[in-house]
Amino acid sequence: MTLEYQIREAKNGALPVPAIVLLHGYGSNDNDLFSFADYLPQTHTIISLRAPLDTSMGGYAWYTIHNNMTQDKWSDDEEAIISIKTVTDQLEELVNKHNLDSNDISLMGFSQGAILSWAILLDNPDKVRRAICMSGYINKNILKKTITSYAGILAFGSHGSEDVTVPYSWAKDSIEVLQAKNPSVVFNTYPDGHNVSARSFQDIIKWLEETNLK
Repeated sequence: MTLEYQIREAKNGALPVPAIVLLHGYGSNDNDLFSFADYLPQTHTIISLRAPLDTSMGGYAWYTIHNNMTQDKWSDDEEAIISIKTVTDQLEELVNKHNLDSNDISLMGFSQGAILSWAILLDNPDKVRRAICMSGYINKNILKKTITSYAGILAFGSHGSEDVTVPYSWAKDSIEVLQAKNPSVVFNTYPDGHNVSARSFQDIIKWLEETNLK
């Protein structure tokens, strides 16, 4: 399966170029995070993928979400694993098609897209160098190993303390386990709901600048 996407080519720099791949949340689409493109590094190609599944609200999803607050039943993990493979396979295609630097691919995901970004980053260090994960958590059920098994991870996690869509505790508890062996994992809390505030986005831009290779 090949996902539809929007792209903003890097405006300067020698080939191959680094890239930031955007993964939107449940019920949204590729236009959503692509609105950030003008504020992201001009040295990077920005690609916003559209999730493969239709939702009843008219948007798209990476996997089905169940209407309950029991974490183990929160998501269709089998569909999530399929989407993980779909995205990682497409990363290879995008690298070849758009002259991307395979050693400098970043993910930036919101909510469901953040949950996928965590999983792809952790289990595919050969394909993804770092990730920005906004308002999501690490779903241990879609990982290949236990959270404590991962090392050398570079990531920025952010979450609103007032989030009632993806509970703050889910993010805090899972990311803090990862931080124990990964000092390069940042987790910032903001007095927000299920959204990306101006303050959190400013911190993301600063973190990107600090962790850019070029």
